[in-house]
Amino acid sequence: MPLPPPDKLRELATMFATNAPAADSFEPFSETRNKLAKYSKMALIGGAQSGLQTGVTMLSGVATTSINIGIGSIALFPLGAALGPWLVALAIGVTANGIFALHDLRTAATRSNGYPCSCGKCKANLTYVIDRKENNMAIKAVSVFTVGLPFIADRIWSIRKSFRKDSPKENVCTSLIEGARGGCVCAIASIMMLCGEWKQNEKADAALVVDAVAIIWSSDGAKRLKSHW
Repeated sequence: MPLPPPDKLRELATMFATNAPAADSFEPFSETRNKLAKYSKMALIGGAQSGLQTGVTMLSGVATTSINIGIGSIALFPLGAALGPWLVALAIGVTANGIFALHDLRTAATRSNGYPCSCGKCKANLTYVIDRKENNMAIKAVSVFTVGLPFIADRIWSIRKSFRKDSPKENVCTSLIEGARGGCVCAIASIMMLCGEWKQNEKADAALVVDAVAIIWSSDGAKRLKSHW
C-alpha cells in the first residue's frame, strides 16, 4: 500500500504549520472530515471552471469568509482553504510512492530523506503498532484451530482496555497525532497508512488523505485512529 511521495507530505506539513486550526477550536472527526471533503470538491469545481490557480485563489479566505459555488455556503477555515487544491492535485496526477508496509516506514523513520521522523517518537510508536497488529494476526491464526476461543478472549480484553483512561494503544495514537501536528513527515505518513489500503501503481487516494487529516485535526482523532487497528 504505497503512500503519496515524501515531497507531497512535506507540502502538507508546511500547510499544517501555517494554516492549522487553533488548539481550542478542534471539532469532532465527522464534522472536520465533511468540511475537508467539501473543500476538495469546491477546489475541483473552481479548477474545472477557470483553472486550478483560480480555485486556489477562491479558497484562500479566512475563518469568517463564506462562499457558495453550487454545493452550499461553507465557512472557511485556513487549513481547509489551503488543502482543497492540494487534494485535487493529488487525486488528479500524483502517483503513490514505494512504501508498502509499516516495517518499511519504521526503517524510513531513522533516515534523513524519504519519510524521516522529526518528533523522535515514530520508531517506537510504529514498533508498538506493528507488534500489536502481528499479535492480532497470530491470535486469529490460532483461533482457526481452537474454535475462536483465543480471539474471543483477546476481544474481551481489548474491550476492557478501551474503557481505560490512558490505554497504551490510545497513547500511541495521541503521540502520532501530536507528531503530525508538529510537521513530522513520518507521523503524517503513519496515520495515512493506518487509514486504509494504498493501492500499488495507482494515483494517491485523496479520500484516505482526507481521513488522515481529519484525524490529525479533530478533537476525537486519537479514538478514531485507534479504531483502524
